[in-house]
Amino acid sequence: MDRIAEIPPVTSFEVLTSQPSEKDSKPDTVGGPRPPVYIVNLDLPPRQRYQQIGKDFKEQFLGLTPLFDSIIATLPYNKLISFIARIILRRVHSSEEQDEIKGLVDVTGIPLFLMIAFNTFLDTFMGCTSGAVRLTENPHATEPSNEDRDKMVHFRTLDWGMDELRDFIIQIDYQKEGKTIAHAITYAGFVGVLTGVRKDLSVSLNFRPTADDDTPRAKVAYHKLLVLLGFRPSVSSQLRSFLLPRGKKDPPTFEEILQKFAKTPCTPAYVTLCNGSQAVFIEKDIRRAKMNISEEFVSGTNHDTHTEAWKPEDYKGFALRADALGMALELLEDSQHRKTCITRLYEHSSRPVSRTFRRRGRRKAEGGIGMNNVVTWCQTWPITNECTHFSCVMDPKEGEISWVKYHPEPPESGD
Repeated sequence: MDRIAEIPPVTSFEVLTSQPSEKDSKPDTVGGPRPPVYIVNLDLPPRQRYQQIGKDFKEQFLGLTPLFDSIIATLPYNKLISFIARIILRRVHSSEEQDEIKGLVDVTGIPLFLMIAFNTFLDTFMGCTSGAVRLTENPHATEPSNEDRDKMVHFRTLDWGMDELRDFIIQIDYQKEGKTIAHAITYAGFVGVLTGVRKDLSVSLNFRPTADDDTPRAKVAYHKLLVLLGFRPSVSSQLRSFLLPRGKKDPPTFEEILQKFAKTPCTPAYVTLCNGSQAVFIEKDIRRAKMNISEEFVSGTNHDTHTEAWKPEDYKGFALRADALGMALELLEDSQHRKTCITRLYEHSSRPVSRTFRRRGRRKAEGGIGMNNVVTWCQTWPITNECTHFSCVMDPKEGEISWVKYHPEPPESGD
């Protein structure tokens, strides 16, 4: 079991300098294993792209039926949903992703509906911490650091209560015309994108428990039904379209993505995007979005920002709401705690500077913020917690995953 210190000293972490393995050109993790790396060749017919992954994980895929049942068991009317799912889960919106899923079915032998369910329900109930921060030089240093700090990096931890999924974690290197064009940390058999990076863009998806207060629940249910029937794309499929070009097209720019995504029908979710110069945390509703854009620091977990100003009576009202699940209040409080912790870690490393910069919302690190600082934040409890499956730091300026650590076993606090 990995043990995570509550407030680890910065000096207890190292900058990654390990030699690359034969299979992967990126450095090894500090203090833990990295997930296996697979190449997905986008020049191949879609049905062939994921077959090696399917062969290597065939034994794990055979356990999807009880995993599917355990996911469905958390939902209202679970028996009815399970029955209907076996009938209607036949396709996803993207024909390209549909063929990729069929290729996995070909080599694993599991039912198509089960692989569709895996790709449809996987982003349900994920607790996550995501954000981006600008690296800065130490203003007191006599010499500049040996790393490029003229950029923002994107940090991310993914938490889920289902330990069975830890065995599915992999890294995918997407290749086109013999060149690696993007990377993702994901689960074997999942063809959407939860966490990924290419040149000039990094993306991460956080689960959002509810839609906006004024969005009718019937509207949310209708949208989710259209996703299940394959008439609309899942949010992870939309993130994939941002990351990977379709055909000969160039990938969309950061500005194009923000304009399009705000209006595109989408399951309620939290999405973090970064292009190396600026970052945005998006509270996405069905057809609208609230965006927090910064050139210095953004962060988000699994709650709407406005709840951070709630008074005690607001929490009581939330707990009594008809649509609040038994664990909803606990999830909200846990999410707010993680958000407070990551914000304090950043604030501890920064201080206000001149009035000109304050007017721009800019801050400057007292001792500089380097990659090792961000890695430390990701490994601090409760940013990493007993449900964390992996943590990573992505560099959209270079289009690379700078650091990744996954947890085959649940992490433990240092207490």
